Amino acid sequence: MALPNSPPRPAGVKFCLDANISYLVARAIDPDVADIVHVSRVGALSTTSRGRSNAPDESVARWCASEGRVLVTCDDDFRGRTARTVKLAETGLEVIVFVAQLRGLQNQIDTISQKVTAWQDQLRGLPYAQRIWLQYSRGRLQLQK
Repeated sequence: MALPNSPPRPAGVKFCLDANISYLVARAIDPDVADIVHVSRVGALSTTSRGRSNAPDESVARWCASEGRVLVTCDDDFRGRTARTVKLAETGLEVIVFVAQLRGLQNQIDTISQKVTAWQDQLRGLPYAQRIWLQYSRGRLQLQK
């Protein structure tokens, strides 16, 4: 269910990659294909001197929701009970959680590059809303119940 103040979904779906996915994935995807930023490249969020994000999950969730960006993560914290009750309820965050870890840079690039167009197709017609999507290694996104 869309929240009353949910930003409308623009023609293109916007994504933010969480810290557990390499920032190089965002660089590898053509900006004409998808609007993807990496959490470590967001000035509003805290980063280390080495360019890694050390922002708490709640800050990342709040920023993504305020920007209408779908968070893409491998972090199980975003699909557990805490995510449904605190992180999502307070922010209205929409998140895609990979059920299996994406090991290795090339695997991350290949997997996300292959999935991003399908994500856009599936999400484009929906308003931005508090939802947890599960991405299994094979198949479409599935809405967590």
